[in-house]
Formats: sequence, C-alpha cells, structure tokens
Amino acid sequence: MRRFERIHNVVEPIEEYRIGGYHPVHLEDTFHHRYRIVAKWAFGQFSTVWIAEDTRLGRYITLKILKADIPSSSRERSILLHLSKVDTHHPGRNHVLQLLDHFEHKGPNGLHICLVFPVMISDGGAMTVREKPRCPGYVREVSKQILLGLNYLHDQGLIHGDLQPANILFTLNCNLSSEMIEEPEFSHVNWLPGVEVDDSAPRYLMSSQRPRGMLDDAAFSTLIVKIGDMGGAIWNIHHDILPVTPMASRAPELIQPHSWNEKVDIWALGCLIFQLATNEPLFPVEYFGCTIDEVHGNLRSLMRSLFEYGNEKFAIYISERLPADFGKDNTEKLADFLWSTLQERPEDRESITGLLNHPFLVG
Repeated sequence: MRRFERIHNVVEPIEEYRIGGYHPVHLEDTFHHRYRIVAKWAFGQFSTVWIAEDTRLGRYITLKILKADIPSSSRERSILLHLSKVDTHHPGRNHVLQLLDHFEHKGPNGLHICLVFPVMISDGGAMTVREKPRCPGYVREVSKQILLGLNYLHDQGLIHGDLQPANILFTLNCNLSSEMIEEPEFSHVNWLPGVEVDDSAPRYLMSSQRPRGMLDDAAFSTLIVKIGDMGGAIWNIHHDILPVTPMASRAPELIQPHSWNEKVDIWALGCLIFQLATNEPLFPVEYFGCTIDEVHGNLRSLMRSLFEYGNEKFAIYISERLPADFGKDNTEKLADFLWSTLQERPEDRESITGLLNHPFLVG
C-alpha cells in the first residue's frame, strides 16, 4: 500500500523507506560519532550513497548505507573485508575500490550496514550519458586500469559479476572540495491523507550532487579508474550462485544457461569497453512490455548477429560509432581487442594477461 505522494525527480523510490528498507538521512546527520553528511551522491536498489566529512581525519569520504534487510553477514562486506586485509603488491589493487571503515547503524527501519570508501568523482554511467567523443588514448588508459583491477580480483579468487559502466569509478589525484559539489535539490516528502506519519522516511529526498561534466575535459593521463560495487561479486568456487550481471552484458552461457566461470567477466568487459568508447550499448536490449523469455530471445538474436559479423565487419560496425579522428589503425586494433573478449565459447575468450599485452593497449 502506498504511503506517500509520488516524487518524479531522479531520487530513490520513496516507498522503499519502510521496515527493512532505506535509512532516512538528512544533511548534517552524523554517523558513528565522526561522519557528518554534507551531500547526496547516489542511490541504488540496495543502498543510498553520501559524501560525509570525516571529522576525525578532516577529509571527505563516501558513506554507503545499505538497506536494513541486507543481513549483517552480507557477501559484499565480507568480500571487502577480505580484500582490505590482503597484503599484496599486486598492480591491480589500486584499481579496485578499497574499504576504509565499516559499522552498523540502528535506525527506525532496522539495522543498517554502513561502508566507508574514498571519494570517487564520477562513474562510467554518468560519463557515457554525456556522450563526449573519446580518443584512443582515453579508451586505452581506462581499459588498462579496469583490466588491472579485474586481474587483481580474479587472482583473489573472485568473479565481479556486475561489470557495467555505473560500477567503473573515476576520480583525479586531488581532494574533493565543497566547491566541486552541486547545490542540493530537495524533493519534499508528503504523506498521503489517512496514513499514520512516523519516522521511517526523511523530510525530503535529494537528487545527486555529484559534479556534472567535471571530468569531461580532464586529460586521460590524470584519470584514476577503479572497479566498484562488490555487491554482486562471487567467490570463484560458488558457481551455484548466478551472477547479477545486467542483461545487456550477460555472456551467452548465462542466457542458456550452461556452466560458467570467471570468463563471464571477460565478456562483460568487452561490452563495457565498447560502451565507454562509443557511448552506446553493444546490445540495445528491449525490455519494455517484454517477458523475460522475450528479452532472452531478443538478446540471443543480437548475439547471433554479432557472431555472424566476423572481425572485419565488427571493425566497420565500431568505426561507424567512433569519432572520425579515432584513426583506422586504432579502430582495427580496438575491434580486434573487443572481438577477443566477445567469443561465444568461454574458453575462446582471451585471458586478462593476453588482453593486457594486446597491440591496442601496448601500441
């Protein structure tokens, strides 16, 4: 039963402020006696994300507050804790978002896991929406850093399972300042007549205050890229758990379904890099008004068309979606790089080591 008037701005679903749901947050709230909320950063199906000032260390951090119905033994927290304790000099460690702190917070909707991370300015989803043309150096540098992070995760026995633009995080080698944060945009929360008002919901919801376009003109050599959101990660031995990979990035063996392994991440990586390079999804899957079987059928049809292309036609397909100055040689090398990730059989997909040594990345 609905309890609130509808809010049409880009904010989390207001009805998810309920027992087991989101925790109500307001600006200036303090968590764990040290994290003071200064801005709204994002929201997802299972959490809201905020910028807070760490009053103990005098710096900004990202605070992710999970819904209360996420159990305290959540896989995301256990994986993040494992990664934070790994003593390694792996070159990919710095390209996976690291956990700084964690705690639990009791609120009106239950007990919430709270995760603290460094601040990342933007993500691949926000950047592809802006449709800025990408040069070869940008695609090359971003691909290298994602591959290094993915290599680190695989070496730790993990499958990310949710590689998509929104989970690729970008920042610069500088500290976030208050001048970089957008002014807040409030949506007042109104209870429906006859509904008993309680403290399960905040007084207002907020749109994201992340700076729009701040990284549009940043030199690609200054970008720091990290893989985030380990909520869908799976230990490589747990193949009884199906990855939460978005439909448009699911490997063929997840559609059939067949046995699968870490190569599902390689397929998703190919879809991801294609989108970061072209600002278009490789597989524009139609969802509206479709059953899950119809969506799967649509996706299988798109995959068949891709496999029928072959490498040379695939290069032409990509060239039509890249800037004119991307260059013939770069386009052919990028097409070959992506083609090696988008093989129908998992065993035919290139290894991460092979991809890191591909001519597109080392040329």
